[in-house]
Amino acid sequence: MKDHFRHIFLITVDCLRADYVSCIGDMDLTPNIDKLARDSVVFTRAFANGPGTNQSFPAILTSTYFFVHGGLHLNPKCTTLAEVLSRYGFRTVAFHSNPFLSKMFGWDKGFHEFYDFMDVVEAPSATVTRLQQGKLVNRLTRIALRMLGASYSRKIQELLKKVYYRFLKIKKPYLEGKELNQHVINWIKKHKNERFFLWVHYMDPHEPYIPPEDYLDGFSSREEALEFNLSVNMNNPSRDNVKMLKQLYEGEVRYVDKCIGELFDYIEEKKLLGSSLVVVTADHGHAFMEHGRFGHAYDILYNEVIHVPLIVYGVGRSTIDVNVQLLDLSPTILDVMGIEHPSTFLGESILKKNSGVIFSESAKPDLINLRYDLSKKVVSCIRGEYKLILNELKGSLELYNIKRDFQEKENLCRCNGKKAGELLSIVREHLRNIEKYKMRIKLIERENMGHNFSGK
Repeated sequence: MKDHFRHIFLITVDCLRADYVSCIGDMDLTPNIDKLARDSVVFTRAFANGPGTNQSFPAILTSTYFFVHGGLHLNPKCTTLAEVLSRYGFRTVAFHSNPFLSKMFGWDKGFHEFYDFMDVVEAPSATVTRLQQGKLVNRLTRIALRMLGASYSRKIQELLKKVYYRFLKIKKPYLEGKELNQHVINWIKKHKNERFFLWVHYMDPHEPYIPPEDYLDGFSSREEALEFNLSVNMNNPSRDNVKMLKQLYEGEVRYVDKCIGELFDYIEEKKLLGSSLVVVTADHGHAFMEHGRFGHAYDILYNEVIHVPLIVYGVGRSTIDVNVQLLDLSPTILDVMGIEHPSTFLGESILKKNSGVIFSESAKPDLINLRYDLSKKVVSCIRGEYKLILNELKGSLELYNIKRDFQEKENLCRCNGKKAGELLSIVREHLRNIEKYKMRIKLIERENMGHNFSGK
C-alpha cells in the first residue's frame, strides 16, 4: 500500500447534474468545485449506473450493479470500499442525511463511525424509515398499500407528502450543507493526525428546492419557496413552473458549492490537502422536462439524470473526455492507494483502463416490500458513441448517438436497427451475467480481505 495519501475524501452530492458544474458544463455556479478541479483530473463524460440513490450507490461504494441488490438493502455478500480501507488501517467514517443510505438498509457496512442522523432528519422518507422498524406499523402499512393498489397509493403518497410538510412546517427535510460541515469539521479536528476515509454526502440540490435566503431568486423567503414547491404538480409542471424550479435548483447548487468550498478551505488550512486523495461526484442528476419528465424517477435514464460530475484530486491535472462510470470509482481509489480490489468488485481503475460498456439499471419500486420488481427492467447501455435505452415496462427501445446528440433528441432505432440490435444483445448478455454473479456471491462467505483478494 502507498503511504503518500493519509486521508481519502469521498464527496458526493445528491441530484447534482454534470452540466451545472462549471468545469464540465457552461453554467457559472460552482467556483469552489472549479478551484479544486483546476488541480485535478476532471472526467467530463462520467455516468451514474442508475437514476436514483438506490440504483447508483451500489456502484459507488461496492462496485456492483443495482440488480445485484434489487432493493433498498445493501446485499451483505458485497464488499464495501469502507471494509477494504478499514482492513488497511484507515479509520472509516460517514456523514449524510439520506434515509435511503441509512443503517437500516446496511449502508454502514465497513464504517467505524456512521452518522446518518435518522433520529433527527424530518424528511418523509426518514419518517417512513423509522416507522418500518416497528413491526406492527410496518405490517399495517403494507396491508394498506395492497388494498389501495399501486396507482392510488402513489397519489396518496404525493398528497401525504404535501400535508406532511405543511402540517409540521418543515423548512428543510435534510441536514443543510452548513450544518453537515459543522459535524464533519468537528470530527476532523479530533482525528486529523489519523489515517482516515471520510465520506460526506450533501443533500441540498435535492427537492424541495428551498435554498438559504442569500441564494433565493424570485422569492422573499424560504417559506414562500417551500410553498411554491408544494403547489407545483410535478407530474405536469407548467413552463413557468419549470423555469422557477430551475432557478431554485441553481440556488441550491451555488449553496452546496459554497459548503464544499468551506470544507476544503478548512482542510487546506490544516495542511491536510497535500496528503489527501479527494473525489467529488454525484449519485445522479435531475430532469427538468427535457424529455417530458421532471425529477429522477426510476425509469428516466436520459443523460440529464445519469450524466454526473467526477473530479479526482491528487493524481495529476488533466481533462478526460471519454466515457467513464461510477462502477469504476472504488477500484480507482484502491488502485491509487496501491491496494488490490476484492473479487466482488466488478469495475476497474479508470486511471489504467477506460470504461468499456456502461450499464445503468433500474426497475419499478415495490414499496410494499421495500424492494424493486425485477420482472421488468429498465436498462441503458453506452458503448462508444452509441447509447441504447431498453424499457421493458413500456416495451420501448431507444438508440442515440451521444457523440453528436448528447441531449438525446433523435431516436435512431428505425434508421439504425443493426446497431440497436447489437447493443440489445449486449444488454441481454449483461443481464445473464448478473444472474451468474448473484449465484457466485451466494457461495462466497464473507471475504477475508487480508488474504482472499483475487482481483479480476
